[in-house]
Amino acid sequence: MIKKGQRQSGQPVIQETTELQRQAVPGPSADAPAAAKKLEEKEDQKGARGEAPNLLAGLANLDTVEEEQDQQIAKLKKFKDQITVEGNVRVHVTMQGPREVLCTKYNEEFDYIAGGYSDGVVRVYKSNTGEHIFTLSDKEVDNVGAPCTSIKHRQISKLYPITNCYTATYANGCVKCWSYHFNQCLYTIREKRQTYGLAYHPRFPKFVTYGDDLKIHLYDEETRTQERILTSSNYPDKHDGHTSRVFAGVFHPKNNYELITGGWDDTIQFWDLRQPYAVRHIAGCHLCGEGLDIHPRGNEILVASFQLTDALQLFDYGSGRRIARLEPDIYPSKLYCGKFINKDFVICGGAEPHIVRIIDLQSTTNAGLITSISGGVYSCDIGPARKKYEKDKKEYFAEDVQIRMKTDLTVLPRVVFLSSKKMYQLEFF
Repeated sequence: MIKKGQRQSGQPVIQETTELQRQAVPGPSADAPAAAKKLEEKEDQKGARGEAPNLLAGLANLDTVEEEQDQQIAKLKKFKDQITVEGNVRVHVTMQGPREVLCTKYNEEFDYIAGGYSDGVVRVYKSNTGEHIFTLSDKEVDNVGAPCTSIKHRQISKLYPITNCYTATYANGCVKCWSYHFNQCLYTIREKRQTYGLAYHPRFPKFVTYGDDLKIHLYDEETRTQERILTSSNYPDKHDGHTSRVFAGVFHPKNNYELITGGWDDTIQFWDLRQPYAVRHIAGCHLCGEGLDIHPRGNEILVASFQLTDALQLFDYGSGRRIARLEPDIYPSKLYCGKFINKDFVICGGAEPHIVRIIDLQSTTNAGLITSISGGVYSCDIGPARKKYEKDKKEYFAEDVQIRMKTDLTVLPRVVFLSSKKMYQLEFF
């Protein structure tokens, strides 16, 4: 909330101006005690119109204008904060930062939520309370101020323990690994491009980055070296790589060598690390954010596109054939991000209008809907899996128990999404 006297962008500080003007009012002098006394009497006569000095009248007008502006700002702020939530979902925690937040990510143990902001700073909050606990920044981040474009962490596996680290990408080409418990940057990779995101391998300590130079860079995190660059063959008759900026990427959860990427060239490229170029592609999907995800079984692709037509689609991974077109209901929003929550539900968010949808894949309808959001939804993430809901034993003998279990939102994990300067954690009931 903008308090009285606080500087607002493009607006002067009214209270500071008022104090300076009050200092300019002449006080009583030793040579003119009668005039000073008369001036004080006129200032105290509130009902005497036209007798007060013009300067004091102007100050009164400024105070009135200031109060009106404060009231208008308060009404606007109240309107922006009143998001509308439909369905069996509620806002569990709200986290507010000083700048616009562009990306978000849970940590490995899901007790923290990180947000990457437009000033380059990564701020970490407790997931249960929303308390700001860590600030990840160094001199390079403070001096350059390049926006943080993506935050990820290494996948948990038996071979590689929890590292308590976040890896973040920045618009100036930096890739930084942060140990958030110690507020320390462990290493920095400087790419000669704008870097928009990264994706970790599901089993090995490797990750890829992508950006505005049409290329996919593969790194080994243990040696901190670049292993190879994925790019097109540059043959005009072959669509074996990207021809514009890349904004999304994800590794296949079952195959150690395959990944997919998407961006502004309206294609989803399929890559095999054993091949020099992309092996195939899907056309007609314009991606502007983290709008790609692969089902945990590895057989379906979720695509959230920044377009009014066919904004949310499901494709078969093996053939590239479209399985389903998920209709936008009454809100035809252009989408920035989308993820599988589990095998039966997905979440997506976008802009024009700003919405978040939780969709039941069995019925292809909204299980939850969040509207009246103040800004675009650029990123979302999935929290820890919840224990299966304990139902009454008598219900297990009902004929429709399988249908109810599939549409039971109480088994869904918490999710987090961002809008403007805030991150919202949702829980289902």
